[in-house]
Formats: sequence, structure tokens, C-alpha cells
Amino acid sequence: QIAAKELNIYCHQDHNFMTASIPTHRLFVHVRRLVAKGYKVGVIKQMETAALKAAGENKSSLFSRKLTALYTKSTLIGEDILFNKNMASLDDSLGVEEVTADVPDNYLLCVCESGENLKNRKKGDIVIGIMAIQPTTGEVIFDSFQDCASRLELESRVLRLQPVEIILPSSLSDPSEKLINSITSM
Repeated sequence: QIAAKELNIYCHQDHNFMTASIPTHRLFVHVRRLVAKGYKVGVIKQMETAALKAAGENKSSLFSRKLTALYTKSTLIGEDILFNKNMASLDDSLGVEEVTADVPDNYLLCVCESGENLKNRKKGDIVIGIMAIQPTTGEVIFDSFQDCASRLELESRVLRLQPVEIILPSSLSDPSEKLINSITSM
């Protein structure tokens, strides 16, 4: 229903679930549109053909399907992001520029922290580790540093990298969580 609304395509009930179909050859045009709007897009494909099904032991069962790809702003790379000029003429409102403009700086950032083993530890001081990956180029940036309660070092690194996605641990200190929330809300 969300994809149908965002892509302006028809959505209907098919048995027990809602269906919105697109032609296979236009998959990445629509994936790019949804990713540009901030959605994560999973692609599920049928894993067996009718011929394989007829020859197999599970003739009367459902076709097997599997999640084959998951796309986000930081993982939409390679052949998926290449812009086919023929497709542009078919759909001028594509909005691919919104995604491809980010390509040089589409960092995926992972943050972890440890408040243990600090000498002369003050309240709120912590050791923070970051790893930023740019899937389009394979560039990897990693660093660990001691930060104070105001998280100035973390803030400067996050603002400099401007990641499109941030992966956080399940437990994050309050100052770090507040900083990340304030940065991502901007």
C-alpha cells in the first residue's frame, strides 16, 4: 500500500494480501524512487520456475520465494544505481538525481562505545569507536577516540562524514543517544 501510494500505481487485494505490481524491467527505477523518499526496499523473488515445480516432488505446494536484495540509501550501489538514459525519457519525474547526487558521500556509519578502562575517568567520559563504509567505492574509515560527556568529538566526526545511515548498538549512553537523535532530526 505504501509503495502504491508513493509510486502512484494501482494496489488491490489478492487473496489474503495487498498487491501492487510493477514490470520487472522497471524494478530499479521504482527502487530508486522509494529509496530517494527514505524507504528501505526489499526485493522478494520466486526461486523456482513452473517447469522445476512440475518436475519436483512439491508439485502442489506454493512456489518458494526468497528475499534477494535489500536496498537503502547507503546500499543502492553498482548496477542498481546506474541510470539508463532510455528509462529517463519514459519517466521525466524519476527523481534519480536525489539518490545519485548522494553517491560520493553515501556513508554507512556504525558507532560503538565503551566506558570501561579509562584512566582519570570523569563522569560521562567514554571511548567511542566508529566505522564508516562507502559501498560505492569500498572506502572504509575507522577510528576510536576518548570523548567527554558533551560528545564533541563524536559530533564533529558524524557531521564531517554526514552518513545516510547510522547503525547503533542496542545500548547506547544517554549523551550519545541524544546527540545522534539531534543530528538525525536535522
